[in-house]
Amino acid sequence: MFDYISGKVAAVGESRVVVDCGGVGFALTASAFACAECSRKTEVKMPVYLAVREDALELFGFVDESERELFLRLINVSGVGPKLAVAVISGMPKERLAAAIVAGDIAALSSIKGVGKKTAERIALELKSKLAEFVGGVSVSETAAAPVANEQAVLALVSLGYDKKEAESVVKKVTKPDMTTEQIIRAALAG
Repeated sequence: MFDYISGKVAAVGESRVVVDCGGVGFALTASAFACAECSRKTEVKMPVYLAVREDALELFGFVDESERELFLRLINVSGVGPKLAVAVISGMPKERLAAAIVAGDIAALSSIKGVGKKTAERIALELKSKLAEFVGGVSVSETAAAPVANEQAVLALVSLGYDKKEAESVVKKVTKPDMTTEQIIRAALAG
């Protein structure tokens, strides 16, 4: 229904932005990153999402289109509503969040306030394949997920008896772009 809102920043709170648009103040629930961005500006043009419930209409505002896209994917996960999705987005930068989801990093996801282990597992399970290409068309696996795969491979090799430095050296030698943790481990053991 609404795509964006444009106007003067009237007020900024911890998770709330008020935008004066034509003499009407629209209160938006927003991520910490969107609130920080709005606090530095006098006028904004924010992508929005209108959540319609039986007892309320609530507008959510985002720093950019990619943040809204991540929000939309999160609210499609069972058990994740709009407010929890905003909390998840506020928990870490979107590139790091997408990388944690793709890598299945439950510890990082459950460290976000309001996200328990089961919710983190559900988010990772349901969104892992949907976030391979995210944030500005750059593959998450090429940017932030690769170090996670490398770290996991090193830990796996150490648990198999490798010395940590030896495991790091082998992983560095065999790793190619877009390799999963399992592929790195296989290549390290084979070579």
